[in-house]
This record gives sequence, C-alpha cells and structure tokens, in this order.
Amino acid sequence: MTKILLLIALVFAVWWLWRHSRKLRSGSAYEKPQREAERMVQCARCGVNQPVSESILANGRYYCCAAHLRDPRSDDA
Repeated sequence: MTKILLLIALVFAVWWLWRHSRKLRSGSAYEKPQREAERMVQCARCGVNQPVSESILANGRYYCCAAHLRDPRSDDA
C-alpha cells in the first residue's frame, strides 16, 4: 500500500513539475496584458460615468453620446 501511495505522489510531482516548466517557458502567455487606468468623466446630461476617451467634450462639459450633446435639456442638468 505504501508503494502505491509513493508511486502516486511521484507521478503527481512529475506532472506538476512538467506543467510548471511549460508555464515558465511560455512566459506571458498566461498573463493578462496590463492596461493603465483611464480617467472617468460624467455625462453632463444623464450622469453616466465613462472613460474620457469614449466621451464627447463640448463647451467644457463631457457627454456620453451625440444625442445628449444635442439635447436642449443638457443645460438644465
């Protein structure tokens, strides 16, 4: 019985070492690419927060879409 447990432990150790070496060789294949955090702005019309790169800047105010930019109620918000 002890020999069987030792054999199972040995097979597991070999499998783990093989898998670990594959991860090291592939490098960043398992890592997600890192992106820098982007500044969030609030729509002057509806208040939705979104990245500054996806918003529309007009008259010093940010809007989430062109429809909210054209909306006359934007000045009330």
